[in-house]
Amino acid sequence: MCPVCAWRDKPTWAVIATDDKSFDRAMLQHMAKRAGAQITDVPASHALYVTRAGVVADVIVTAAQNAS
Repeated sequence: MCPVCAWRDKPTWAVIATDDKSFDRAMLQHMAKRAGAQITDVPASHALYVTRAGVVADVIVTAAQNAS
């Protein structure tokens, strides 16, 4: 277990590709929920950072604006 993990007390965001064949969606959702993340589900494959870059950028901007 991580004794000093940023996700325990810092805001966290997750972008989950709903059509990802590389990682199990339930596992990704479990990890994101465990971290208390704001989850954005995106209809995309594993390469969503390339194919849906605009959505990913929007989440990054939102995270940056809400980080304290």
